[in-house]
Amino acid sequence: MTDMTLTALNASPFLKLLNVRDLERSDGRAQLAVKIEDQHLRSRGIMHGGVGAALLDTTMGAAASTKTPDRHYTVTVQLNVNFIRPAWRGEELQITAEVLHSGQQTAVTRGEIRTSLNTLVASGTATFMFVRDPAPDREILPRHTDRSDRDVADTKS
Repeated sequence: MTDMTLTALNASPFLKLLNVRDLERSDGRAQLAVKIEDQHLRSRGIMHGGVGAALLDTTMGAAASTKTPDRHYTVTVQLNVNFIRPAWRGEELQITAEVLHSGQQTAVTRGEIRTSLNTLVASGTATFMFVRDPAPDREILPRHTDRSDRDVADTKS
């Protein structure tokens, strides 16, 4: 694992929560691994669908990030997941992704979650937008308040 991929894993509290490991990235490809544990489960002892979606989103985003222009980062703008069969507690999963197309503003990816026996658990596609990295003293994305927040703030003045 390179220093860059270790940094990406260590910098994400969410990935730490999921206990993701072995993130690898190369030109247009990414892979990570996870063992299904109690924190990944829904009822009936199977992986929660949101965990599967997050694993695919993370891996496909990592693949897209290898195509990101300088001074940009990626954000998910579309995510589709097809669940094929459950993943159970104790199963080792490999998540792989590849970039299908990369343009000036977006990248399109596909990914799969497979067991250690190569059984397909889920597949997905995603589109990522390349967003310009702001100056260090600015927020990554501007925060927007809805109209009711402004109305309350106006009445307090």
